[in-house]
Amino acid sequence: MQIIDMLITNKTARPGTRITPKGLVIHWTANEGKGANAAANRNYFNNPTTEASAHYCVDDKQIVRCLPENEMGYHVGAQSYKPEALQRLSTYPNNCTIGIEMCVNSDGDFKKMYQNTLELVADILKRYGWGVDHLWRHFDITGKNCPAYFVADDFARKYTDLTAAQAWEKFKDDVQRLLLVNPQPENKPVEKVSVEINNVHLSVTGYLKDSVSHLPIRAIAEAVGVTPEWCPTTKQVKVAGHDLTETIDYGVSYAPARELAAALGLQVEWDQANKTVKLSKGCVCK
Repeated sequence: MQIIDMLITNKTARPGTRITPKGLVIHWTANEGKGANAAANRNYFNNPTTEASAHYCVDDKQIVRCLPENEMGYHVGAQSYKPEALQRLSTYPNNCTIGIEMCVNSDGDFKKMYQNTLELVADILKRYGWGVDHLWRHFDITGKNCPAYFVADDFARKYTDLTAAQAWEKFKDDVQRLLLVNPQPENKPVEKVSVEINNVHLSVTGYLKDSVSHLPIRAIAEAVGVTPEWCPTTKQVKVAGHDLTETIDYGVSYAPARELAAALGLQVEWDQANKTVKLSKGCVCK
């Protein structure tokens, strides 16, 4: 599975708002014209007048990443939402979902695009520890006829020779089969830890895993006036010029506390009684 990073820069479609994903939404581009492939749809999102966006666009040859998964896209906005979406997601589902656009350009191969989408969906579900119950059609959230071949029988028969209900169930079954090929190891429970900087308690939390404290990189760095950098080539976060051993959990990047503290020039102490990581500015001894 090859993913090409072509992150959009259009601020109208990329507000930069951080999110914690709760679900994965499947769309179709509804553009059957020649050349309406993944790159073309990404370029449409990047048009300054476009107010729509999704995290990925998929065609028969490649997967294009348009937005980081921990940033909000504008792919399921509406004036009203279905009750289940409001209950399981939020009052504004854009702020907690990852969106995938499936391309249907006439010069592409639908079956290959479908397979690429399956692989991407399975990868995302595995990384977040989700099952197919976290999959949504755009229709399930707003009632829009999207993806049409998973909602309307005429489009479903055109693309899949099935009814819409059958096509959607088959899609989920196909994803489930991929999940079972290389299932994720069962997640061990992790213990939350509190964070203090110079005796000031932060609202964010880290977690303790295998006796090592992990802290949210961006929150800690920004608390001491440092802006983290993301290197699209190495797929790594840098803090003050230092590469970190990061772990991404629900769209948030974490690093071992001592490693992050060293990069920021901070001292670190562990308060076992209160399960708190205490960070402080180091002193220079002469």
